[in-house]
Amino acid sequence: MTLKILVVDNHPMILKLLANFLEKEGHEVMTASDGLAALSVLEVYTPDIVFVDLIMPNIGGDKLCRIIRSIPKFKKLFIVVLSAIAAEDEVNCHEFGANACIAKGSIKSIQKHVLEIIRHRKDKSPASLEPVANLEDIQFRTITKELLSSKNHFEAILNNMSEAVFELTPDGTIIFINLAALTLCNLAEEKLLAASLVTLFSEDDHERVSSLLAHPERLPQIIEDDPPMLLNGKYVSLHFLELRQNDQPTIILIAKDISERYVTEQVLLTNETRFRELFNNMSSGVAVYEAKDLDASDFIFVDFNRAAERIEKIRKDQVIGRSLLEVFPGAKDFGLLSVLQRVWQTGRPEHQPISLYKDNRLSGWRDNFLYKLPSGEVVAIFEDVTAKKQAANKLAIESAMNKAVAKISRMIISSDSLRDISVVLLEEVLTLTGSKHGIIDLVDPETDKLIALAFSPEIQAMCSMHEEGDSFVHTPMGLVNWVLKNKLSILSNSPHTDYRAKNLADDTVFSSRLLAVPAMFNNEFLGIITVADSPANYETRDLDAVEQFASLLALAAQKKQAQDQIAHLAHHDPLTGLINRHLFPDRLAQAMILSQRHRKKIALLYVDLDKFKQINDAHGHLAGDAVLIEVASRLRGLLRDSDTVARMGGDEFVVILHDISSKTAVQNVAKKIIETLAEPILFHDTRFTVMASVGISIYPDDDKQIDALLHKADQAMYQAKKSTTASYIFYEG
Repeated sequence: MTLKILVVDNHPMILKLLANFLEKEGHEVMTASDGLAALSVLEVYTPDIVFVDLIMPNIGGDKLCRIIRSIPKFKKLFIVVLSAIAAEDEVNCHEFGANACIAKGSIKSIQKHVLEIIRHRKDKSPASLEPVANLEDIQFRTITKELLSSKNHFEAILNNMSEAVFELTPDGTIIFINLAALTLCNLAEEKLLAASLVTLFSEDDHERVSSLLAHPERLPQIIEDDPPMLLNGKYVSLHFLELRQNDQPTIILIAKDISERYVTEQVLLTNETRFRELFNNMSSGVAVYEAKDLDASDFIFVDFNRAAERIEKIRKDQVIGRSLLEVFPGAKDFGLLSVLQRVWQTGRPEHQPISLYKDNRLSGWRDNFLYKLPSGEVVAIFEDVTAKKQAANKLAIESAMNKAVAKISRMIISSDSLRDISVVLLEEVLTLTGSKHGIIDLVDPETDKLIALAFSPEIQAMCSMHEEGDSFVHTPMGLVNWVLKNKLSILSNSPHTDYRAKNLADDTVFSSRLLAVPAMFNNEFLGIITVADSPANYETRDLDAVEQFASLLALAAQKKQAQDQIAHLAHHDPLTGLINRHLFPDRLAQAMILSQRHRKKIALLYVDLDKFKQINDAHGHLAGDAVLIEVASRLRGLLRDSDTVARMGGDEFVVILHDISSKTAVQNVAKKIIETLAEPILFHDTRFTVMASVGISIYPDDDKQIDALLHKADQAMYQAKKSTTASYIFYEG
């Protein structure tokens, strides 16, 4: 009966002799020089008996037996161990699945026991085989036992390593594994041996592992930072080494399960990424500090997010590793350093109230909240509240401005005096602009001189003012003069070097920073508001505020003009400009008081034009008006400044003569009036001659009452009109 036999031995002489012997016995024989080669043969060949050497490269005999037994179709395959160490190692072949064991002795003794095994296999004898055959022909070798002891010692070391150890062929086939490798892969030894290393990994890592095996020149190499994953989900670090034995290269792979560490690292990395994204995408600025020394005299930047970069207008790489006071030299005055020190020392969180930070690079309002980390670092979360603060300041300024405008408007509506309005207005404009000095002037339209309505105490001494009546008058100089000439506002934070001051008289009043605004109404220049010497540069909002106050000043001044004009119209004749019958009693009363005080007399002359009605009827009212205007002018021209002339209505006029010395003096005035009015009056091409009748009463001789005195002068005038001989008559009771 011919049997199919596979002989596996790394000794070429034994392999050849045994193969020839079996073939002569009529059997079909296949050979393999190691366990790995045997597995390749078994893929295409199904033997009846396998003879296996124990000590072989590329998978030893015991491991080969286990692999064969793990293959279903070889469950009943008869396996015989041919061992040169059977005697020294006390081999129990049944432990790894072999059916029999023959110790290697002489060729003849081996052949003898091989034939017995074959007969036993053919006959299927139930008799048990010896544990190890051919021991009678074996001589025990001390050296072999020592080598086996070293081998066992080596394997014990390998099997007690925590790292998994794989030995691979250059193409990546596994030919040795330790116990840790079995645990790592969670596979039986027979499943791992002869398997390709690449197949143990997830598909995503195949290419990377294959690339390493394909380039042995790159070895040794360690993969740890981005570890590959096994099919069982474990992440492993890999350390590849090249090993050469008798010019036969193999690869040693040391693998370690780092799943727990890697997963933890990934969680930490995810958390770090999440934290970093949150950190960098926070709308608030965040700065992390560590104390520079044990005294915390300064702090070093550890981290700085994107919002902080945006707020402070500085890049992170310009900050990290540098000290707070180096990057932000104003931090001490700002108060941040002291807050950092307290939080670092006490560990208690602290809020730094909104404060203004300023250095030579940036300026802005910041709101800081600080707390200490367990690591000892101090975190500052801060907001740029500059816009908010500016808006609040603007709102406060606008509120103050509105209150001031309302206050001044009420004064204007209540017809307070222009001087009182100006005093309040100056107080408000100085406060709102932060100015040290200020002055409010009216402009004299005839001389362009300035009449000071209100001014800071220092201004009078600094400016060349002089008194005219109850007013302070001065001449505009420098940029104020420029405003007067150009009727335009001016904002200058360096008046002495301002181009607009060129060729103008020096303005020594205002040494630094000036705002001057004209008060205009319907293009009429009414006054000027000037403020100066603020601690900070003036801004556009300051100019806007002063211009608004200038509008109020113009409104108040125009109202005063209008009131004066209304009062004038109420008490003066609109045609001749003389006081009218309504103001006349007041003037007469004042004259009476002065007369009593100085013990002087006054005369009242009632003047009526004769035949004035004929001029109106014949030549029209324009001619009559021209006559009345000329009469008023002639009366004013011949009287003293202290005397008074009034138009009582129609063609009637009344004259008050103060401090008369005698009736003769009054007669002379009456004669002058009659003579002056009798001179021809030219209207276009027509000449009019006007005659007048004058009635005279004397205070206090004729009466001490206003109405009575006027009535008596009127009676005397009517007597003069009836008289054919006299044009003026004194009242006679």
